[in-house]
Amino acid sequence: MLSRDPTYLGEIASVSGAAVRVRLAPSVASGLSIIEGRVYKIGQVGSFVRIPQGYQDLFGVVSTVGAEAVPDGMDTDDTGRWMTVELVGEALGGAFERGISQYPNVGDYVHLAVEHHIRAIYGRPGEGNVTIGSLSSAESIPAKVALNELITRHSAILGSTGSGKSTTVASLLRAMTSTGDGAPPNPSARILMLDVHGEYSAPLADVAQVFSVEPNDHEGPLYVPYWALDASNLLDFLTGGLTDRQEAAFTDKITDLKRRAHQHQNFAGVASASVTVDTPLPFSLNQLWYDLLDFEVRTFEGDDRDQPALESKGDPDRLIAPSYKPTVLERKDPS
Repeated sequence: MLSRDPTYLGEIASVSGAAVRVRLAPSVASGLSIIEGRVYKIGQVGSFVRIPQGYQDLFGVVSTVGAEAVPDGMDTDDTGRWMTVELVGEALGGAFERGISQYPNVGDYVHLAVEHHIRAIYGRPGEGNVTIGSLSSAESIPAKVALNELITRHSAILGSTGSGKSTTVASLLRAMTSTGDGAPPNPSARILMLDVHGEYSAPLADVAQVFSVEPNDHEGPLYVPYWALDASNLLDFLTGGLTDRQEAAFTDKITDLKRRAHQHQNFAGVASASVTVDTPLPFSLNQLWYDLLDFEVRTFEGDDRDQPALESKGDPDRLIAPSYKPTVLERKDPS
């Protein structure tokens, strides 16, 4: 009876944690099978299988096919009739969950997961999901990602040259900025992309504002405030290189200017104690120049040489340097 079931693949021969070795039935031929009018891959790496366990189903993904899938110590000449399945989750009452609460036994039957099973695995009911395409193994099933998990965790799109990484990124961004198929852009979406190679300005032109250091038509000029740069990059640009002592003087003064700016304007979301030289807070380059120059040219007078000998205060906004009396060493007669 099982051999007449078009979804039947074989029986479990061994269980080792989440790895299950399956002996394929003689009636199963690798390749493609048409079930209820749809084409499925049989015995292909990456395809889903289902293992019934009474009221619940276990689901796994085929990871190995052939001789490497034969369990250790198994004496068999038919090494091509084996596959390894990695268990990924289970479904109870039609709702799929990651993780396994019970493991299968040797001799349990393994079936091909058909469309309604795959839909339960990939279906993400509720709000907060965006559709980025369709499954390659079942084109009628939309491929969705949870937006909250996507943007609050680190993500990576990997692939060889020409595999479609840029197209995938563009599809993700377009899905995030749309409320649905054919719907207008989502006005609440705020995404910043650094497009170093200029790959995305054309594909996303209808949903994005593009800024460039060399703007073309329909592009705005890109201005990067100097105070938003990393301190080391800013100092390399301004000075061309500093000694450790000079760099320390610059960074100490920049940090002081940023803290003073925060005390004056009280920027939202910034704690005074957390302000560092790399905190992106505005400060005056004119004032930085003036303060460092004033420290270098300042002279003192008085009996204890503790009074600034200021002649002209100068003006940092107009880049007028302060002026001090020249240092004169007075010679006193011994009394």
